[in-house]
Amino acid sequence: MLDTGKNNDDQNGNNLTQVAARACVSKGTVSRVFNNSGLIPQETRTRVLSAAREIGFRPRVGVRKKQIALVTEPPWKTHMGGYVNTLTQYICYALSQADAAISMITEDNMSAPDDSWFDGIIGIAWEPQTINILKAIKNVPIVWFSDNYTDSFHSIYVNCISTGQIAGNYLFANGHKKIAVIHDTDYTGNGRLKGVQQAADERWMDPSQAVLSISNTTSMHIAVKQLINAGCTAVWVTGEDMKVLEVNWLLQELAGVRVPDEISLMGFENPGISEFQRPSLTTIACPLQEMAEKSVEIVLQEKHEELVKVELPVKLIERGSVKNILPIHNETSTENRTEKQ
Repeated sequence: MLDTGKNNDDQNGNNLTQVAARACVSKGTVSRVFNNSGLIPQETRTRVLSAAREIGFRPRVGVRKKQIALVTEPPWKTHMGGYVNTLTQYICYALSQADAAISMITEDNMSAPDDSWFDGIIGIAWEPQTINILKAIKNVPIVWFSDNYTDSFHSIYVNCISTGQIAGNYLFANGHKKIAVIHDTDYTGNGRLKGVQQAADERWMDPSQAVLSISNTTSMHIAVKQLINAGCTAVWVTGEDMKVLEVNWLLQELAGVRVPDEISLMGFENPGISEFQRPSLTTIACPLQEMAEKSVEIVLQEKHEELVKVELPVKLIERGSVKNILPIHNETSTENRTEKQ
């Protein structure tokens, strides 16, 4: 891959000439393609971009803004205040602060990365076809928010298994011996479930008895019924899509089960929402702002020969929705009995 950080006009001009010759167009056409001009026919644009990526050419940025694509879910999949929505806002703000141009690409329009020139791509999406399309793009830095594609993309992530261990250890330490985990069935969701199961195993508990696994594709009405019938005293809703709010409502308003007096509830943090629930929700918070800022820092750096892997910690926020149900040893009563004797 050619050095993309040089500000040498001769070097840039020579590379521009190579792209033009390989694509059989003029240098002016190449320049217009790199600036995403709408005047270039699609067939010509595709030919120029393919030629540039084949030789690893990246145009000099000194006279233009860096073009960054943000690949995300379409609006009908995105929940207000959820993980994707919040992370997208933080990324857009960080890119604007860095004076970079932003192009939003939703998963239902994945032809866009091939149709335009981008200096980098940040992905907040999960569909397998999206992953495959991005893997096929060469010599363009791509940042991903998971550690299951570290061989293909720069990765910024929170460890899903250790996150599950934190949740499991917290609930088990509060005396809960039967925990329901409502989770996604993807890499991250299964990893969080595995972490809770490992926490049970480390406490010499049988994970198959101590942890009830419920897919979040299940109707939450049915999920709540299952965990109540199974005798769970606590439930962790692992996704950041605010299903925990639905579970909280179903438990208290529909099933008539009081949180946390009869069952404890834990979710993922939704700033400005979790603390104002009834009761205020104990949650695990992902460092979304730090993740966004780090992704922008990485995608805008000049050299990308080595893939970067950054793990960030989560934070447990204790509020009022988890009850400690450990037996209370009343030392005062014991002393009183001794005195009476």
